[in-house]
Amino acid sequence: MKERIEGFPIAPPARKELSDTPIKFCNEISRLFRAKLRQSDDSEGVMSQPGAHLVLSRLAVCDGITQLELVRATHLRPPTVSVILQKMEAEGLVERKCDEHDRRAVRVTLTDEGRALDRKNIETIHRIDEVALRDLDEEEIAALMAILPKIRDQLLQSLETNEKGEEKE
Repeated sequence: MKERIEGFPIAPPARKELSDTPIKFCNEISRLFRAKLRQSDDSEGVMSQPGAHLVLSRLAVCDGITQLELVRATHLRPPTVSVILQKMEAEGLVERKCDEHDRRAVRVTLTDEGRALDRKNIETIHRIDEVALRDLDEEEIAALMAILPKIRDQLLQSLETNEKGEEKE
């Protein structure tokens, strides 16, 4: 059995106290997805930074939102979003402008170059999905797609509960 795939360990070392759990597998899949994404597009600059693809993707759907809304939507820390946006702006991917009605708020929009990069990312994600799911049949994919949103929603609900100052898990 191979110990490495293209320089990446096949699996992290086994740890008795961290037996295989669904969330552990989701985290590992997420880490491998990000590695594959970086490998596929030879990301340089801001797009090689963790969280940059998430910010780009969110802006593609909610163009013109404020930085604060972007922080809330991505669950990234405000300084992280600020640094990503500064670099994206320097690379010509976004424009930031003060809100006309609330000068304290900064609205962020994608440039044409940012939109083109988002389309390229979507194509790359579809290719990675094909690789990741190629040995699953339609029924298995449907079951996965029925379960994963439930897990995501539970974690989102837990985050929102904690942000409101209610009892932490």
